[in-house]
This record gives sequence, C-alpha cells and structure tokens, in this order.
Amino acid sequence: MKDLMKTKAKKGFSLVELLVVIAVIGVIAAIAIPAMSGIFGKSETAKARRNAQSIVSTFNSARAAGNTASYANAAAAITAVTSTAGLAGAGAFAGSQFSAPMSSTESTAASTGIGLSGTTGGSVMTLTAQ
Repeated sequence: MKDLMKTKAKKGFSLVELLVVIAVIGVIAAIAIPAMSGIFGKSETAKARRNAQSIVSTFNSARAAGNTASYANAAAAITAVTSTAGLAGAGAFAGSQFSAPMSSTESTAASTGIGLSGTTGGSVMTLTAQ
C-alpha cells in the first residue's frame, strides 16, 4: 500500500522544476526579442529601397516612351508616378500608362533614396535611386 502511495505522489513537476523552465524561457525571450526587432527594421529599409527602384524604373520607362511632363522637384515626380493615373506615354506608346501605385507612406519612405537630375522642362530629366 505504501508503494502505491509513493508512485502517486511522484506524478507531476516540482515547483523548482517549473521555476527553472520559466527562467530558461525568460532568458531565451530576452535574447530573441531584440534580435527580431532588428530584423524587422532591416526589412522596412529593404522595402523602401525596392520601392525606390520601382519608382525610378517606372519614371524612366515613361520618359523613354515619350512622356515629357515637367516637375518642380523629385517629390512631385514621385507623386505623379505613384498615383493610380501614372504617367502617359506618347507616340507609339500613346495610351500606355506607367505607374507604380503605392501608399503615401511607402512612397514617402522610398523618396529618401531618390534624386532628380536634369532639366525640369525636357525629357532629359531622370530619377535616380541612391
């Protein structure tokens, strides 16, 4: 009878064992959480660069297709490219629309990596990803 009582009392975990497991989980979380925040920050930066390249590529494609609209600054050109209307082609590309639609938050983040060069009144104006 005593042997039967001892086996029933041995089931389960002791308080010390549970505290050790909780402490180990806490240490792992303390290491993993800061590492994960760094990964998310890098992914946002990569997304902004990718969006900047997409905007620049679309803008320069529209320029090559005959779009000659002029813009006062890079922000105006970026807004034109990222709107749903986009930039219109000309000549053989008349009727073509060149756009890279994205939210204003995405285009604002991407704009930090874009520069505008050339004249604002002609087709030599280009956007460049930096």
